[in-house]
Amino acid sequence: MTKKVTPRLVMAILSAGMLSFLGILDETATTVTFPILTRDFAITTDQVQWVNTLVLLVIATIVPISSQIRLRIPTKKIFILGVSLFILGLLIDIVTPWFDLLLVGRALQGIGTGIGLPLMYNIILAEVPKEKLGFMMGIGTMITACAVAFGPVFGGTVTDALNWRWIFIISLFLIVISLLTGIYSIRQINPLQKVKIKYGQWLSLAVALVCLMLGFTRIAKYSFLSVPVLGFLVLGIISLLIWLKISWSDKEALISPQLFKNLRFSMQLIAYCFAKIATLALGFIFPIYVQAVNHGSVSLAGWITFPGAVINALMAALAGKLLDKKGARLPIIIGVIASLTSLILMNILAPLSSIAIVLLYVLYYGGYGMCFGSLMTSGLITLSKANHAQGNAIFNTLQQFSGALGTALAGTLIAIAQNNHVGNGTAIGSKWTFMVLLVLIIVNLVLALVFVPKKKSK
Repeated sequence: MTKKVTPRLVMAILSAGMLSFLGILDETATTVTFPILTRDFAITTDQVQWVNTLVLLVIATIVPISSQIRLRIPTKKIFILGVSLFILGLLIDIVTPWFDLLLVGRALQGIGTGIGLPLMYNIILAEVPKEKLGFMMGIGTMITACAVAFGPVFGGTVTDALNWRWIFIISLFLIVISLLTGIYSIRQINPLQKVKIKYGQWLSLAVALVCLMLGFTRIAKYSFLSVPVLGFLVLGIISLLIWLKISWSDKEALISPQLFKNLRFSMQLIAYCFAKIATLALGFIFPIYVQAVNHGSVSLAGWITFPGAVINALMAALAGKLLDKKGARLPIIIGVIASLTSLILMNILAPLSSIAIVLLYVLYYGGYGMCFGSLMTSGLITLSKANHAQGNAIFNTLQQFSGALGTALAGTLIAIAQNNHVGNGTAIGSKWTFMVLLVLIIVNLVLALVFVPKKKSK
């Protein structure tokens, strides 16, 4: 049967995309409330970043098993399970009086999002005709980009008008609507199979990701050679090597490490991860920077990032159309150069005025919108169609882990600066982060020039 982009298919994509949309919306919305959360719960900067880092880390551990879940469980049931867990997390977030319980609620949101996140892209890859694939992948990217755009404004406005708990109350209303439209529109996208779940592979990979993150985030409080830092990092590396060993020869591996032998795929994946690290780090820094360094309000912290995030959403859609016509190289190169230029200026001009933040955010996010979705599409195209689902799982797993790493990077560097530089620690830690991100995006430019194909894939 000929594939067509029908209204019902669009509704299914949007319904599945609402999980990732609200996951990112709540993440970016709560970022502007971090100074308030640190006061309300009497916690530090490196602790409050776990409100978002934990969600991204949980998603990263859930996504790898998604490729097997979709083979055993009907598509609609996967969607309903993800939404149900997300709703439970929201209910906890709304009523909790304790920070630890807030993290439990956020973790449940992460599990729900991790179950539902790959679903949108799997629907696109399975149902959309190839000539529309770039555009629809751009739409998928734009869904999450819109959450980035509206999240800070939404969080700042709601917090100023009501309080931060209303972020989750409004999200609850939206996810219920998504549940109803998804039940109507989502159809089975693949034949079900009685596959054996690879619990050993999943557990070893999950332990690796968690331990690496725990080790990295504790650098702000402990020395590198201490057990809480080096111990967790070593345990993470050992777990990663165990995953590699038990997965390498398995032809039906949960995530096949054999895919990394494809150099174009691997290098574009690295560029994709570096872009995500930089983006989440900046998304963490600027709302805090506006309030702590420039002494702006919560609403201003939200609105100041809005223009750049809107440009990001528009550029994501434009990049999809450009990819369909010209191939991936052009939007990726343009995007990386724009983001690199912005980071160079951040390092030169820091400390930044609020106007400078607006303009540099527009330049950075415009470039990010051009290159991010295109890197994923270009990387997946280098794989055979049979490996698309696994490639999709790899991209989504490392996207979430990279996002968590970016948030943790910024939170850790700012916390270290605050501990050692009383009064201006936020500004100094931000400058350190800008320098690290500049190095990452320089590497991205090299990777894009060398490994993104020059000709459009047929």
